Amino acid sequence: MNPAKIVAIVLLASLMLHTGLQVNLAHLTACLRKYGLLGRALLANFILVPLYGVLFARLFHLSAPIATGVLLMAISPGVPFVVLGGGRRKGGSLGFAVELAFVLPALSIITVPITAALVLPAAHISTSSIVVSLFIFQLVPLLIGIFVNERAPEAAVRLQRVVGIIALIAVVLLFGLLGPGLVRAVASVYGSRGILAMLCIVVLSVLTGLLFGGSQRAYRRTLSAGTALRNVGLAAVIATASFGGGEVAAAVLTYLLVQIIVVALVGVFYSRTAKGGEAQITV
Repeated sequence: MNPAKIVAIVLLASLMLHTGLQVNLAHLTACLRKYGLLGRALLANFILVPLYGVLFARLFHLSAPIATGVLLMAISPGVPFVVLGGGRRKGGSLGFAVELAFVLPALSIITVPITAALVLPAAHISTSSIVVSLFIFQLVPLLIGIFVNERAPEAAVRLQRVVGIIALIAVVLLFGLLGPGLVRAVASVYGSRGILAMLCIVVLSVLTGLLFGGSQRAYRRTLSAGTALRNVGLAAVIATASFGGGEVAAAVLTYLLVQIIVVALVGVFYSRTAKGGEAQITV
């Protein structure tokens, strides 16, 4: 098996396990009752952001590999980073952040194969392999994390640190394995106006989350981060499995850097304007 694919699988599984270890079922159940908010979150993440990807890929006339990497990120919602990027320290809702970190990757098992077939019809991505990968490496670790957190919350807190380190190491290794061609590929992304397209999509995703979050500031802030942050683990698995890495994987990693920078800058503003230095937990 391609080493980059193995590392991408480890990254996806560790990200999903980390998410599950943070899920509080009581908070999750309470947030799931907010049907309007949840519906808008699903619309933003599963419909609008993929549309932004298609729009800007065509608008900037991106090359096929760069456009594929951009679209893979656009159709892949849901990461545990939303708890940091849109949680209570940012003036957001911890309960809603955890809900997004769970619901988005869980539903993407169904949506990603469908969306990939629609926006990447010429890529010849195996739908069955995507479904199997999502089930084994995304849903199973997610459920294991939830189970551990419910049965042994103190152990779950300790495991979060370990799993977080594993995910970070996987990201570094992925950059290292793709290193020989990564600089050239990133230069290609930049030269093709790919980075500008990514920046437009991420900024528009932030604004969409703010608009769709409703009247409560906490929900707006959380949804803005949750909509902007895409699942690099999932996109990297598809990129390495179906495209062998190269420019597609480089575009995925470049998108990761762009979204981290944008969300970090937005997060600085959120932190400085959070009431009392730390917002009340909104469930």
